[in-house]
Amino acid sequence: MEDQFNMEKIIYKSQVIVVSGVTASGKTTLINELHKEVPLSTIISFDDYSIDQLDTAPQFDDILDDAKLYVNQYDISLMMTEFFVSYNKVPVILIDFPFGYQHMVLRPYIDKVVYIKTPLDIVFARQLVRDYQERAPEEITKWAKDYLSFVRPIFMAHEKVVSSNVDLLLDGELPLDQQIFKVKQFIRI
Repeated sequence: MEDQFNMEKIIYKSQVIVVSGVTASGKTTLINELHKEVPLSTIISFDDYSIDQLDTAPQFDDILDDAKLYVNQYDISLMMTEFFVSYNKVPVILIDFPFGYQHMVLRPYIDKVVYIKTPLDIVFARQLVRDYQERAPEEITKWAKDYLSFVRPIFMAHEKVVSSNVDLLLDGELPLDQQIFKVKQFIRI
């Protein structure tokens, strides 16, 4: 009789929700707030791992030409190890993962992908505020030039590929409470 109340013995079919978008689109903020609102959920974040590419870094033109191939060059085995610690042990797994359904290793486990589509000027400004507050003006100027010459085109290619196959496309300009409402309503959690 005692065993039927032992919470460790409960087996769930975890609902796996991935929140995707480019850097500084609002993924982490949304995931953290959803976690507060969703009982018995856990968070796994791509940013918590030192994730390297399996092969040599592709050339800029290769990324733009074949973003799907580029995405799958990332070794996410450490992240997947943590994933399997929670998989089917908690009701909801919230994953902050920029690549949505595009990474073949995680794809079979995903139930829903939410893509936060945030205008790239807002993304750029958020990155400046977040990462460059204490930097010298020359570093900020260099980042702005890099952003214009190759980061923005990579973000555009990423957005085109990843957002083309999602379950919910979310407006990144919406207030956070409205984003949370839309996600919870859509995935019914």
